[in-house]
Amino acid sequence: MKMKIIFSVNTALVMILLAACSAVKPTPAPTQTVQAPPTTGIQYHLVTNKLLIPTTQAQTQSFALNLDGDSQNHNENMLGGLLSLLASAVPGLDLQSTVDQAVNSGQLVSLYVVKADDPLNDPSVSWSIFQGQKTQSAPKFDGSDKFILDPAAPTSSQLVGTLTNGHFAGGPGTTRVQMFLLGQSVEVDLIGVRLEADLSATGCANGKLGGGVTVADFRGKLLPAIVDGLNAIIKTDKNAAAPILQALDSDQNGTITIQELENNPLLIVALSPDLDLLDASGKFNPGQDGVKDSYSLGLGFTCVPATFTAPGD
Repeated sequence: MKMKIIFSVNTALVMILLAACSAVKPTPAPTQTVQAPPTTGIQYHLVTNKLLIPTTQAQTQSFALNLDGDSQNHNENMLGGLLSLLASAVPGLDLQSTVDQAVNSGQLVSLYVVKADDPLNDPSVSWSIFQGQKTQSAPKFDGSDKFILDPAAPTSSQLVGTLTNGHFAGGPGTTRVQMFLLGQSVEVDLIGVRLEADLSATGCANGKLGGGVTVADFRGKLLPAIVDGLNAIIKTDKNAAAPILQALDSDQNGTITIQELENNPLLIVALSPDLDLLDASGKFNPGQDGVKDSYSLGLGFTCVPATFTAPGD
């Protein structure tokens, strides 16, 4: 009976893994040209009130975007596939709650400026992303909150796109995103950033933010954050520790390592880069040298009006 249960669980995980890896494609992408930002328009100031980490196959697919611009319009979200695999492999693993706590307490502040002549239909719109300073009190997210840009954060490029019936679609560009994975704060720089959202007077809904994470950031920042978060749970929650150790602790020493994640047969494909975004010189030039150099990441979000001073105000 025990072997049948294990086989059923592993089969389900492999199906999710295969879906997550559907992004691996041999078709080269055309060279992408970054459009010039609009010179006119009203600036709308917004703040994220909900950041969604993909923890299911459905969310992974829902938050995916075509990051390399291939002509077949395949959407990618390899890291979403990895997180959904972790959530499936470890019953009860909660990836979303620590993100909610960080946003609701003002520890994670993501700000946006949308510049458009018409908030519903405009062929040239810019969407800029900024990191805000942590707040001393919890934001209300009712339009009355005031924020301050973090001067230490790098400057993101403007994502230029269009507004059609209130739906924005733009990119590519670059930005830094902050996440809380299993209680661990981690910041990564995204390349080839794409963003879509439905814009209205009350903010934005159905937001999707995607980009490529370089191998250096993935192995140097994201994987260590996941491992640290898992080990913190093992130390503080015996009930939650059992399924983590059973699924991931291959040497049975009571601690999860990066090597154990990388060598786990259920995660190994999701731990391989799936995008070719950089050319041989290291410049953003998708699909030109055939080398997979980045991991696709897609997140969901919503936002509401806010007050802050941004460049160009």
